[in-house]
Amino acid sequence: MIRNARRLAAAAAGALIAASLLVATPASAAPCSGHGCDGTDPVDTGCSTNARNATTHPKYIMQGSTTLAVVELRWSETCKTNWGRISNRVSPHNTVRVRVTRANPSATTDWYGGTGNQYYGDQLYGQNMTVCAVGEVVTASGTKYTSDPLCA
Repeated sequence: MIRNARRLAAAAAGALIAASLLVATPASAAPCSGHGCDGTDPVDTGCSTNARNATTHPKYIMQGSTTLAVVELRWSETCKTNWGRISNRVSPHNTVRVRVTRANPSATTDWYGGTGNQYYGDQLYGQNMTVCAVGEVVTASGTKYTSDPLCA
């Protein structure tokens, strides 16, 4: 009888643990889709998972022969979206920012950035459309450098 009580107690404890795991495990958000992705964060939506660069080469923002920043256009196969990423290469006193644009239907994300090492912006739906990333650097002295558009 004691043996059966232990089995019953162990089974009950196991059921409670399993139930608590179900309650404690957050439901994963479904990725956005289509134009519903426009202006959303690629990390928050899950679109950044397994993302890759959409172009073979990035764009460089140069001051003479010095690379101030590197601009990349990212692509999510899961969500069919693009967003920009910029890496500050020289000075924590420089401000870097990035955004993406789409011609048809017309859309542009807000600029996103700061004085840190790397930033990414919001995304735009881009399946069978041209989306371009543009980056900017503003130096500590106030000089602004803008990249050529990086499009895919």
